[in-house]
Amino acid sequence: MSRSPRFLPENKNGVLVEVSSRTVNAWALMRPCPELSDVTVGVLGRSLEISPVEIVAICCMSNHYHALLVAYDQQQLSRFMQHFQSNLSREVARLVGWKGPLWSRRYDGIVVSDEPEVQWERLRYVLGGGAKEGLVESPLQWPGVHAARALVDGVPLEGHWFDRTSESMARRRNEDVEEHDFATKYRVELSPLPASRQLTPEAYRDKVTALVRDIEEAEVQHRDGPVMGVAKILNQDRFKAPSKSTKSSPRPRFHVSSPEVRDALWNELRVFQLKYGEAARALLSGELTAAWDFPQGCYPPALPFTGKPAPPTPPPPPTRDITETDSGTLKRGEVPVVEIAGRWQATAPANQRDQEEPRARGQPS
Repeated sequence: MSRSPRFLPENKNGVLVEVSSRTVNAWALMRPCPELSDVTVGVLGRSLEISPVEIVAICCMSNHYHALLVAYDQQQLSRFMQHFQSNLSREVARLVGWKGPLWSRRYDGIVVSDEPEVQWERLRYVLGGGAKEGLVESPLQWPGVHAARALVDGVPLEGHWFDRTSESMARRRNEDVEEHDFATKYRVELSPLPASRQLTPEAYRDKVTALVRDIEEAEVQHRDGPVMGVAKILNQDRFKAPSKSTKSSPRPRFHVSSPEVRDALWNELRVFQLKYGEAARALLSGELTAAWDFPQGCYPPALPFTGKPAPPTPPPPPTRDITETDSGTLKRGEVPVVEIAGRWQATAPANQRDQEEPRARGQPS
């Protein structure tokens, strides 16, 4: 195996995963601007329809992003990440005129344990984006996509998904195309941490607000000088390497607190890797029956996912209605809105929660 296979431990309540990816050469290709923030949330919303994971938090910096996701199997996480990163890459290339790969390597996915203190610590890390680097005084001031404002204010993230294929075909037919003719507006509600699903939305918002205030106070104490400021962030050179070297240390496989939880996760991973390695070597030697020996929840080399079949791809989202009047002018309707609901379990009985779908799907409104 040239690289370790993706692995998620089994958990019917979902697994919290911290995902991140960095741009090529750590260039500021994702420098914040209103257009990029709009399409980023739109891509996020459409990706949730393709593969309905749960979004706990996300922070998109100029040259990387961090997100906390809840997934129920590796296939679900992989489908979401593939759609999100590939489509965001195309939108960034379209906005900045970049030709080439956007991401320096495949995304990092680190499993976060069920321990509440660990999950809140990772949420603090993601929400601290922008402030902990000395770029802004508060996470609420970051000019790009950031979960801090959405969680503190209790409002969903909003952005537009553009059907670029239909838009391109219409232009080739020499049709009159406006900016949002093939757009869908997405409202993405963030979900709570799995360890805090028993809290009401108001109580969870209060805890996150206190966490953001604590981040602001901590950064003031550790700051050596003035912050970079929003004006300089918006005017930084997209193709200039950062002044400080980026981290290159190995990522941990798990975020845990207690040794017992760490040992249990490592044992589960070792068993998974052992079964995967044995099946891969047998398949390489010509034993075709080894294709059925790969552990559940993995992607064998050049074979389908070893789990339940992937759900069918949902139909394209609704776009603006365009009709032609008797006078020959075009009449354009409103841009449709799709609501992506978060998962809350504060009022559901335990037996009902076990029967719920992994995630509430958004419906056009």
